[in-house]
Amino acid sequence: MPTYRFLAVALDAPGHVHSILGFSEALKAAGHEVCLAHREKYRSLAEKRGVSFIPFGGDFADSNADELMINLIDACADKFRKEPLECFREMAKFASAGLADTEAQFMAFFEPLNKIITERCNEFDAIISDMPGPLLRIYDHLIPWFPLVSTAPLALYPSGPPFSSGYSVNSDKSKWIEFRDVYNKAHATLLKLPSHLMEAMGIPEFDLDSFDLGKYIDHVQSVGFYHYPADLDFTECAPVRPNWHRIDCWIRKQEVDTEFVIPEKLQDKPGKLIYFSLGTLASADITMMKKLIAILAKSPHRFIVSKGSRGDRLELADNMWGENYVNQIKIIEKVDLVITHGGNNTFMETLYYGKPMIVIPYFYDQYDNAQRVVEKNIGFRINPYEIEEEPLLDCIEKAIGDHELKNRIKAISQNMRNSNSLTEAIKVIEQQIEKFEK
Repeated sequence: MPTYRFLAVALDAPGHVHSILGFSEALKAAGHEVCLAHREKYRSLAEKRGVSFIPFGGDFADSNADELMINLIDACADKFRKEPLECFREMAKFASAGLADTEAQFMAFFEPLNKIITERCNEFDAIISDMPGPLLRIYDHLIPWFPLVSTAPLALYPSGPPFSSGYSVNSDKSKWIEFRDVYNKAHATLLKLPSHLMEAMGIPEFDLDSFDLGKYIDHVQSVGFYHYPADLDFTECAPVRPNWHRIDCWIRKQEVDTEFVIPEKLQDKPGKLIYFSLGTLASADITMMKKLIAILAKSPHRFIVSKGSRGDRLELADNMWGENYVNQIKIIEKVDLVITHGGNNTFMETLYYGKPMIVIPYFYDQYDNAQRVVEKNIGFRINPYEIEEEPLLDCIEKAIGDHELKNRIKAISQNMRNSNSLTEAIKVIEQQIEKFEK
């Protein structure tokens, strides 16, 4: 099999970038070359993994998308701490107000990406993309492209509960209809693309009443992939959308040049070791972080805390150690329990290393992962709008002491490690590139 050159692209969010780099590592292990095109801030992450880098030019190179998202948390934190249906009702009310900023940010991202693909596509044999949406449809006849879905996969199951609802597969389906209607109205305006781009991508324009998330993921040039363990996949909601295939996981490998040592502050303290992280965005909700830290301070266990970008505003208790950014993969391997927002990268890493988890979902697919944890009896779900001291501390003790729960997670971990689905997926990609070249 020849060596192929892949251009990797992803949404401007750490989770999507980490996901595309995990997949890139697998391509490199198979003998291929990968180059990530993105903002300069991600260069070191790519190059550490042997992935070359093309920086974005233009306005987006200097934009501060991180600050925009943090500002969104400041403006809407009280809305994110509502159950998902009410959260999206609120979003629907103010969606149109931010249309100009959303469209400008999208164009700032798309223009340098389009420039790189059109001017340098002859340097590459294919594109891999962790970018939900139809952008790559423009290049159908130019170069092979393979989309990845790094979120929980409910959007790929039309017969399942609505994506981001956190509803059980056994819940009242009449609620599903209402949720989809509210979700669509909340996102139609926010995701409305300029008409000339819609036309170029072959997508009919939609209005507030006809938007459907499925339109953004139905078109696959040849094959697309999502990562979710076979033991947790939504097979009871089959079939999956056409041309989408599951991979058990493609998590990032541990960095060999770093090691995590349990901080001296915690080494001689009693109790189990627990990792607490709410991810890049939810950790910016200082009100919620302070409330959770105050509760965890009353636990007899020890905590390693990923404090997030505003960590300097947080004061940790005596049974805690943390930094704004920590070596998450190394830490998860060493702890007894993970308390997480349920973002899919952390979710997959926690499962891969066989750790029980408590999920405190903040938005989007985090709610779906939290509900799946409950349905498969591998941990607990605590909603951010229902945080109380006694239930959280009780969940910690149950998760640590339930040996049958731990055995279920270990079995999932072992199956993920033994899976050859990623290797087979890369073979499929190689075959599709070969067909395209003919």
